[in-house]
Amino acid sequence: MQFKKKHVRRMSMDITPLIDVVFLLLIFLLLSTTFISSPGIHINLPSAAIKQKSDKQKSLEISITKDDKLYIFGKIIKKNNLIQELSNQKHQLNSQTLIIRADGKVEHQLVVFVMDSAKQAGIKKLSIATQPKKSIRTKKSL
Repeated sequence: MQFKKKHVRRMSMDITPLIDVVFLLLIFLLLSTTFISSPGIHINLPSAAIKQKSDKQKSLEISITKDDKLYIFGKIIKKNNLIQELSNQKHQLNSQTLIIRADGKVEHQLVVFVMDSAKQAGIKKLSIATQPKKSIRTKKSL
């Protein structure tokens, strides 16, 4: 006489949803960290009411911090080498536009120095970066 063998069910935990969640978190973290434009240079841009036009072509960008340090694409530049560096970057990018991102507390003399250096380096268009002005809403009286 033949007896039927009982099938023993193996109990196991499915970890596929756990792996999916971990991969989604990993992708989220990787994508969210790539949107930081210049993490080491902190600049408080002055505000302006007029919106800036954005050029689609790659422009040369210089940042000026409140402690009077100059950065071109995150690389610190000395004032003595500014004209040469601007000229080199202008030829590398094939750009005639310089965007100046100066902190609101920077002395006007330093911004003028950068503008003059850009002119000597052969850059024809200058643009000053600002942040949008916060509008103040007032209550209308009845």
